[in-house]
Amino acid sequence: MKNYYKILNVSIKATKEEIKKAYRKLAKQFHPDKNPDKEAEEKFKIINEAHEILINDEKRKNYDFLLYQEQQRNIKINEEKEKERQYQTSYSNRVDINWGSIIFGTIIFILGAWVISGMLSNSKK
Repeated sequence: MKNYYKILNVSIKATKEEIKKAYRKLAKQFHPDKNPDKEAEEKFKIINEAHEILINDEKRKNYDFLLYQEQQRNIKINEEKEKERQYQTSYSNRVDINWGSIIFGTIIFILGAWVISGMLSNSKK
């Protein structure tokens, strides 16, 4: 969903006058008659769309509700991703600790076997 407030570079609490002022400034900058760039024409259309929604009280109210819902969904998705990342991190830490224990135990076992074999070979002499 496009964020019309960001497109017009205004606050979500912007007044109609602030919205009009921001719209006029951007419309002058990206109007196809004044800016021959192909991307400018597309930006101009988006700027008009943003202005049309935010300047109309009913459309703005509906848009704000949809924007709020999307933000809440994004927050929930980000929280779920963070939980998954934390789980993966804690799981990989446990795996690392287990591998460390296994390696340490193996070294102790080999050293013990080496010492015992040395003691046995010395006792045969």
